[in-house]
Amino acid sequence: MAPIRHFRSYFFPPGAHCQRRPARIKFHLKGFSLLENLISLTLSLFILVSALEVITQVKKIYNRLQAQQEASLAASIALEKIREDLEKAGTGVNGCRPAIDQWPIKVQNSQITLLSGELEIKLASDVEAGQDWALIVPWAGSGSKIRSGRVILITGQGQSDLAEIVNVSNNRVTLSPAFSSSFRRAESIAYLLEEVEFYLDSKQSILRRRVNETSGQPLLEEVCSFQPAYDPETNLTWIRLQTGSKKEKIHELFFYAKNAFKKS
Repeated sequence: MAPIRHFRSYFFPPGAHCQRRPARIKFHLKGFSLLENLISLTLSLFILVSALEVITQVKKIYNRLQAQQEASLAASIALEKIREDLEKAGTGVNGCRPAIDQWPIKVQNSQITLLSGELEIKLASDVEAGQDWALIVPWAGSGSKIRSGRVILITGQGQSDLAEIVNVSNNRVTLSPAFSSSFRRAESIAYLLEEVEFYLDSKQSILRRRVNETSGQPLLEEVCSFQPAYDPETNLTWIRLQTGSKKEKIHELFFYAKNAFKKS
């Protein structure tokens, strides 16, 4: 044991403290330079701007497609309403028709007019040819129905006359034009007609629907052109709509109105 103690005392003299120095580990870190940071920020900004531009373009395309789809749907609804009125034209008069070529569909100056029977009216006296008035049997609420501007179809004894109401005084109705035929009260009947018109309001580019003498209600907006046509011989009705600010969309309707068919 003595040699070991001598060895320790030689290397570690008395009073000396054995202290262990902590090892220092040096890390050599190298960061990005200012130029590299600027380049990365520029690239990130470019990617962000490009992504925003793509999103903006996609949104514009989506909005345009959605607007076109809504416009096509609105045009389809408008044509369906016209088709319903065409199907109704000529009904409510028990198959009677006046001696005119365009009945009950009339096309004039880019306007189409459809006629159908709304209610029956009883005559209170006979009507003579050349007479421009008629006496009718009033009923509750007749004052709101029988008014100037409405159209009446009178039929009887194999004859039919179509006239417009000019004035109403009690149960006396003044008509224009005058009757071309005579009608006996007991064998004749009158029909108050419903008149539906479709026309283009060119100032506001709106297709309107008017019933009788009321104001035209908007049916379709952004209409550039409205072209109706009717051929009495083939009984074919053709409707052509052109919509859009640049007239880019065309909608068409072909319809055979069975109630307007002229029997030979």
